[in-house]
Amino acid sequence: MSAIDFKAVAASSPFFQSASSEVLGRLAAGVHRTRVPRGKVLFIEGEAPDAAYLVESGVVRLYTSELDGTETTVRAARDGELFGELAIIDAGERAASAIALRDTTLFVLPGSLISASLPALGTLERSLLRGLVSVVRSNTRRLVIERSQRLESAIAHAISEDPDVLRRISQGELASLLGVSRQSVNQTLRAWERDGLIRRTDGRTPLIDIESVRQRYLV
Repeated sequence: MSAIDFKAVAASSPFFQSASSEVLGRLAAGVHRTRVPRGKVLFIEGEAPDAAYLVESGVVRLYTSELDGTETTVRAARDGELFGELAIIDAGERAASAIALRDTTLFVLPGSLISASLPALGTLERSLLRGLVSVVRSNTRRLVIERSQRLESAIAHAISEDPDVLRRISQGELASLLGVSRQSVNQTLRAWERDGLIRRTDGRTPLIDIESVRQRYLV
C-alpha cells in the first residue's frame, strides 16, 4: 500500500481534515489496506477493540442486536468515513457490530496507533474527548431505541436523513441497513404509495413527499 493512497482518502475525510501532513504520514506508516467481501463481519458488539477502520470504498453497516435477535442499524459507514474508533478512545467495549454490505476496501488503523496520537491521560483534552465519546454512546443508545419502535419511523428517519436513499440503493439494501426483511420494507413503501406519500412519474423513480412523511412519522 502506498502512503499516498491513505493520505488521499484521509484528507477528504471529515475525521482527518484538520490533521497535519506530519500526523497523516505517521498514521500512514502504521496502517494497512484490506479488502473484505460482502457479508464479512468485522467485529461484534461487546468485544474489546483492536483497531479502527477508514472506508476507502464500499459500505459497512454498524448495528446492535437484542436478545430476541432483532437488529437495529446505528449507521452505514461509506467512503471516507471512520468507524470503530470510540471504543479505542475510551477503552470500552464495542458499542455495535460491523458487517460489510458490499465488497469493501478498508484502511485498518491499529488501536495502539490511535492511542499513541491521543492527548495524554490526565490532561483536559483527554478528559473532554472521553466526555464526548460518552455523549455519542448515549445518543447511539437513544437512536437504537427510537429506531426499534416502528418500521415506518425507521424508514422515515432514513429518508429524512437522505431524501435520495430510495434512488441510490435497492429495497433489499435498505432492509439490510434497517435490520428488517425486504418484504416488510416493500409492504411499507407500497402502503405509502397508496397513501400518496410516494409517486412514480416514470414507473420507476420514486418521488417522495418528504414533509408529509416527517409530519406523519417523525413528529
